[in-house]
Amino acid sequence: MVYHAPGAGRAITDYFNSPAFSAPKESELLAAIMTELMRSGRRGTSNALIATVIARLEGETDEVRLQSYRSLLKQLLEEEAP
Repeated sequence: MVYHAPGAGRAITDYFNSPAFSAPKESELLAAIMTELMRSGRRGTSNALIATVIARLEGETDEVRLQSYRSLLKQLLEEEAP
């Protein structure tokens, strides 16, 4: 069982909202998504990647991260186009 000290969630939120945090680049987002897919036992197919990026877009509110996800999605879709 993982124990989180009181206020740990707040500290994490504060970090992500601070100027010290910079949104990850598309390659870092892609690596994180691939890792997430592999850990969950899913294959890293194009469809799985695209679906995961879309799901993250739907839940994201930060404009900088939204733009990173949009850019990644655009790159993935361009690879799929004939």
